[in-house]
Amino acid sequence: MSKGSRKKRSTRPWNNPDALRDLGDLITPAMDQDLDLDGYEVRRVDGPSAAKEYICPECGNTIPPGEGHVVVWPQGDTDLRRHWHRHCWRIEVRRSRGADAEDAE
Repeated sequence: MSKGSRKKRSTRPWNNPDALRDLGDLITPAMDQDLDLDGYEVRRVDGPSAAKEYICPECGNTIPPGEGHVVVWPQGDTDLRRHWHRHCWRIEVRRSRGADAEDAE
């Protein structure tokens, strides 16, 4: 085996603990704090508790019965609650936090 192939093997992502940690973040469910956004109430709905079909306001696709998701509404106004895919809500949270960070400058 050549010296170069040993070097390649040592730099592969699964040999790097930091890369494995990042990969684990993708595989495991995000923590509740990743879903929190100031001014909104967020409730997780686990798969077995999801009995109806909903439309996600972010992507427009359906959330089928039995799929885990989140229910989100502005604080104090439950009439405006919406059911979101978890990943769609995370995108919205990141987008909103990014906008807040730019406004603070």
